Amino acid sequence: MLAAGRSRAGGLTVVVVLASAGCSSLSLPQLPGFGPPALPAGMEPGIVQASTAPPESERPEFFVQWKPGLPGLTRRPAIDKDTPLPKYPEVAVRNEEMGRTSLETCLTADGRLVDIHLLSSSGSKTLDEATLAWAKTAKYQPAEFNGEPFAICGYQFDYEWRVEVKQR
Repeated sequence: MLAAGRSRAGGLTVVVVLASAGCSSLSLPQLPGFGPPALPAGMEPGIVQASTAPPESERPEFFVQWKPGLPGLTRRPAIDKDTPLPKYPEVAVRNEEMGRTSLETCLTADGRLVDIHLLSSSGSKTLDEATLAWAKTAKYQPAEFNGEPFAICGYQFDYEWRVEVKQR
């Protein structure tokens, strides 16, 4: 789990929390002449899945379904340390809108979030849209299996927006 926080004038605190979610496994197709990508040494072949997404989707062709305790995982995915936190929308600050937006995504081997879906709303359309916009432009470090970057899907990304109101 990665957490980051920042305070700004006016008592604004933004917290980022990365979490994980897992789903069921699918087996790889057994077609002549087609096979799974080369796997990093020590990675169990049964955890790699073939995408069933339509061709226009950015979902990786092969990926690992994210779940805690993946065998061979040597680095969890993370937000790149040089990525700035999103700007709290001014209208949301004025209205003291707060909440946690949860996204379910795929993270490619080159560190891009793709196939992004709103998993749960913060209760504020403004904050949910700001989270989605920021997540699409942020830079990430991909998961690694035995030192090799690999795409993962089913990755849950939570962003918490919090306004701390100062007593007068």
